Amino acid sequence: MEAVSYSAYQNMDEEQLKQILENLEKDNDTLSRENKLYESYIERNKDSEPDPRQLEETEVKEEKKGKRGKKVQQQVKQKKTLTLQEKYDIATQELEDLKKEIQKGQKDSEELLDMLKAILNEIDMNIAEIKREAHEFKRDIVLGSENSRTGNIVAEKLIKYIEDKLKQKDSAIAKYKSQNEQLEKKIKKERQKIAKKEKASDDLQFIDFHQLQIENKKLVRDIDERNKELITLKLTSGRCTLRLTNVKTTLQKEEKELEQLKHEIVEFKKQIEKNEEDIKKVTDTSKRLGGDLRNLRLQKSQADNLPSVTDYINLKDQESTFSKQVKTLERKIEIAQPNYYKALKLLKRQTVELS
Repeated sequence: MEAVSYSAYQNMDEEQLKQILENLEKDNDTLSRENKLYESYIERNKDSEPDPRQLEETEVKEEKKGKRGKKVQQQVKQKKTLTLQEKYDIATQELEDLKKEIQKGQKDSEELLDMLKAILNEIDMNIAEIKREAHEFKRDIVLGSENSRTGNIVAEKLIKYIEDKLKQKDSAIAKYKSQNEQLEKKIKKERQKIAKKEKASDDLQFIDFHQLQIENKKLVRDIDERNKELITLKLTSGRCTLRLTNVKTTLQKEEKELEQLKHEIVEFKKQIEKNEEDIKKVTDTSKRLGGDLRNLRLQKSQADNLPSVTDYINLKDQESTFSKQVKTLERKIEIAQPNYYKALKLLKRQTVELS
């Protein structure tokens, strides 16, 4: 904030002064937090880096002695204020240190929690063991070894019970000792592995770390490209799925139409068979009537005498009846023939499509 003269403050009203005061408080709060951050950074790195204050004092002394002149003065001025990059580096370093402390605290708390859980489990097991031993002691010694005549506990049974318990404790102690030795060996091996890893990490040079950063950036770019390819493939897969759904819907419709056509073909076949039977019947009837008509005409031509009027009338009636029947059958044949030809064409077309 730029400096303001006293007369300028006198010309301001109460609201402006209040706003300036709030801005100053915010700036002071920000500077206070920055100072705490820098103090923490200096406290963390005081063993590995020189103190900037001592460096400034040394440079000022050297400047007074006239050893460095203007160059030292410029360096002192540069040390008085931090650049944005330096502030960013300090804040980043403090953030990383804070994360490491949080992770270490979480690890320590988890180890402590595991240890407390193990202790609680051991206590529960001890309580259950004590209850079980108390129940067995009451059952075997207090009630089982009591003399029914005198009411006193038999000493031999009590001594034998105590000796058995001591033997069990000794065997358990030996077992726990062997397990403890095995666990100590495992712990020693793991500590040696950890020491080797720490030594290997200490040997890691800045060039290796820089190379790892370059490889990490390259891998991040590759991951971004793969993610883009994955998104593209997902979109393509979605479109293919949509097309497949449409094709399946169309296929289902075509299958329904095919089933309907098959049913129609069966019906047409039945109709064709029925029409063929009707045509056969009509043909047979027509042949029979034609034969009868020829016989009648032959009989008429072969007769020596002319028939009587009654016979003539009867023959005419029969001829008229036969003619009507022939016309009726011919009409049926004419009606049935288009359906027959249509069914034959449809049957041929469906046969070609199915093949």
